[in-house]
Amino acid sequence: MQFNRSDDAPEQSAASEPLLPRRVTPRNGAARAWVLRLGVAVATIGGLLVLLNLSYHNHRQGGGGAGGDDGSGSGPKDGGDTPLSAASLEKCAWPLLEPHVSLLDVPRIARDEYLSRQSTLASALAEAGVDAFVAEPSASTEYYANISASFDLSERPFLMLLEAQTGAFSYLVPQFEAGRISGLDMVYDIDNDQVAVAWAEEENPYEVLARAKSGWKKVMLDEHTRFMIAAGLQGAGIEIVPMSETVQSLRAVKTEAEIALLRGINTFTLELVRSVQKCLRVGMTQEAVVAASHALFSRAGVGEGFWSIVLFGDQAAYPHGGKHGKTLAEGEFALIDIGSLLHGYGSDVTRTILPTGATVSDELMGLWDTVFAAQSAGFERMRVNETCSDVDAASRVAVKEAGYGPFYTHRLGHGLGLEMHEHPYLNGANSEKLKIGEVVTNEPGIYVTTEQAKALGKEVGFGVRLEDPILVTDKGGEPMTGRRARSPYDP
Repeated sequence: MQFNRSDDAPEQSAASEPLLPRRVTPRNGAARAWVLRLGVAVATIGGLLVLLNLSYHNHRQGGGGAGGDDGSGSGPKDGGDTPLSAASLEKCAWPLLEPHVSLLDVPRIARDEYLSRQSTLASALAEAGVDAFVAEPSASTEYYANISASFDLSERPFLMLLEAQTGAFSYLVPQFEAGRISGLDMVYDIDNDQVAVAWAEEENPYEVLARAKSGWKKVMLDEHTRFMIAAGLQGAGIEIVPMSETVQSLRAVKTEAEIALLRGINTFTLELVRSVQKCLRVGMTQEAVVAASHALFSRAGVGEGFWSIVLFGDQAAYPHGGKHGKTLAEGEFALIDIGSLLHGYGSDVTRTILPTGATVSDELMGLWDTVFAAQSAGFERMRVNETCSDVDAASRVAVKEAGYGPFYTHRLGHGLGLEMHEHPYLNGANSEKLKIGEVVTNEPGIYVTTEQAKALGKEVGFGVRLEDPILVTDKGGEPMTGRRARSPYDP
């Protein structure tokens, strides 16, 4: 039985009142004293029972860091924590994780690499027969010029411009913003006072650009650029073409510096999941795991960019979740899909785990093994020149043979780098070939909702997913996490 605060309040009030109605209170002094002592004793016992009820309620709700009434992970009102709280989970996991913080000691991308990227892009643009590349702040501008994707966009265009062949860098900027934007840590090879194309508020920015770059007839537009930019350029007489697969692949194929960053953050992320698994307990809430994980990333210095999907039991039947407040029960898997950023480069790691000593049915354990086999089949095909659709198809064989083919509902994976989802995509419709140096996730899964489970003669839904980012090499795939999962107890 569970209790809530509204149930407790009347009980506490009753314990403070006389225990016997006035009409039966003894008139004898000694008797009254005896009844008074009895009343005090019973009241004390009643109060203790109330406290026990409250403690039981908090325990059942997960307690501490994420088990409060609002599920926010902020902990109980008195500031304490319980063995099932986010604070306790963090306290347990940090000593296990701290020795791995050195994995994050990877340098940022150097200036020379940015300039080399610009030169490579300029050559690709010349081959494509365009005059320049145009992009708004995005992963592309972050890649080529260190202009952060987090820059706030507005109706006033701020555009990175890179000319074909010469690689000359410039940018279109609102005149009143020129001073602020010149202070950004952009990387380019000419003086700042020569690089800005500024437009006043009473001018059409695209016409200003067309006059300043009068030789431009056709430009390639970055895939992230808003339609209003395309319309504005076309209105000023500049032809636009979409970003080509060749230019897309320039960012998809990673340099050694990028691989080092991706290896560092993804290996660290796996160690974080492993530390959480060792401290996870039945009775913890999803919110407690999220709050503790964020705190662990933050203590390591990479909390900015944190994201997570933490799902227990039947909620894991929805690959991206959507519900909150679930408490981990006996016989349930915990699915943790999690990551953060290191110098702009992301991690994306998923494990389906169990607390130490906890168990699930043989059928659920068999499904974990099936997903592992699906991941293994995909891993074996993640080689140079393998077709993306073929890799995806290979991962589905084990799931179909187990009778769960319709419940593997998403693609096998996606590229990973400055974006969590980027080219190439491992799905059944993509005939693109894998290239050496690409980093692509391998994340098969089986997802059965409770409604679907009942149709299959089962009581409750479930979900299982395993994910590792894989580096494509000439010798086959290499897990960027350092190692794959071995069991729900050894992620």
